[in-house]
Amino acid sequence: MSTSTGIGTEELEHVAAWEREEEFLRSVPGLLCGRPAVRRIAALAEDVWEIEVEDGRKLVAKQQIFGFLVSGGPLDLLEVEEKVLGILHQDGCPVPRVLGCDRAAQIIYLGHVGDRALDDVVQEGAGEVPSSYVRQAIIGLQAIDRNFSQHQAELRPLVSEAVSESALQAAWHTARQQAREGLAALHRHLDGETPSRCCDQALEEMGTWLATRSPVLGSSDYNARNLVVDVGRGKLSFIEFAKIGWDWTERRLVQYTTSMGSGREDGGMRSLLDEEGATFYEEHSGRRDGARALDYHQIFFLLNGAAKLGSALEAPAASGARLLSLWKNPQRRLRQFASHLSRGLSADALATEFRAGLGPVIP
Repeated sequence: MSTSTGIGTEELEHVAAWEREEEFLRSVPGLLCGRPAVRRIAALAEDVWEIEVEDGRKLVAKQQIFGFLVSGGPLDLLEVEEKVLGILHQDGCPVPRVLGCDRAAQIIYLGHVGDRALDDVVQEGAGEVPSSYVRQAIIGLQAIDRNFSQHQAELRPLVSEAVSESALQAAWHTARQQAREGLAALHRHLDGETPSRCCDQALEEMGTWLATRSPVLGSSDYNARNLVVDVGRGKLSFIEFAKIGWDWTERRLVQYTTSMGSGREDGGMRSLLDEEGATFYEEHSGRRDGARALDYHQIFFLLNGAAKLGSALEAPAASGARLLSLWKNPQRRLRQFASHLSRGLSADALATEFRAGLGPVIP
């Protein structure tokens, strides 16, 4: 038995948490006008805390766990997020304001923009989620797109090779392959048939068309947990800009507005986008083929999800175990994927042909 230390792992974690709390008590007052003392600290996630001060104001502290690995380098996570949020917030985009950074602890302090992730609001909400949320997401993402484009020269050096324009095309090639696997998985698990030739052909044509569209610089971490809702004010804000890269606006929008409910016993998938929202996007963006692009990207997103779930069901003891622990009720989720595939976002002929070929897989 080693006598080098008498401190166990749990005790070390407790000490780390205590030191972090002490750091917040010491640092937060200096970030706010009037130097108010900290009244409450609540963990929102493993590396995110909501901090309330004595006058009722709130802020958020987020630690970049992997930031220590790249600290001081050209892709320093704190510096990237501080710079990007500074540009976006100054130009009026719906993002939190940076209040300060503690580089030694890899913590960034942000203005409070809401208590709930959109994913949670959708999963827990009784009845319909306000349609204004979709419109806010569309308008906000368009504003973020414009600002990234305007500041592209200074932001381009902050993009890692893994999310470069060439890497996007390689990743999209993989996504297209996964979509075909997802289509086959839906048929295997829901109706025992094989995908029709017309579906395969339509999928190939849609994927080729999407690949020709110009991507936009922006966040590389886009999902419904990274849209935060101030429920009292009914306002949405975008978070997570420590890593930026190239992707398509429509792909980001589809994933920002799709709630997955991962980890919930009663969780399920629900997309907030509908044909009305897609039309609004097309009109607001000025892109005549915007609804078509959204429709196609939603098809590929759903099929990629079906591929992952189908693979997990067929190899539950291996890599699939983790996914199955997050996506409860897998058969119900497969039916949800199929159901969402039946809901068009446009009147596009190719997408309509694809859906018609799905046949009995559609509930």
